[in-house]
Amino acid sequence: MKIPKLKVLIEAGAVREVDAMPEAAGGWSVWITYSRCGVERREPLERQRGGARIFATLDAVARTLRAAGVGEFRVINPRSGAGSSDDR
Repeated sequence: MKIPKLKVLIEAGAVREVDAMPEAAGGWSVWITYSRCGVERREPLERQRGGARIFATLDAVARTLRAAGVGEFRVINPRSGAGSSDDR
């Protein structure tokens, strides 16, 4: 999912969860869970030219999501799978 689509889904109130997850190779990926036509879907945030967008830091994740209109996201703990809310 690219940023313009994320903005549309946020404006429509369709976004249910936004999760930042650590990547094995380093950095962070962002996963968006949203509801569309009664079906829940989950997609990674992508680069403009395709492929998963990997962020070097959680601060970069927070800046990007804030600019897109996301008020809150969860950081997933890689050891337990549990998340904690981050309202940056």
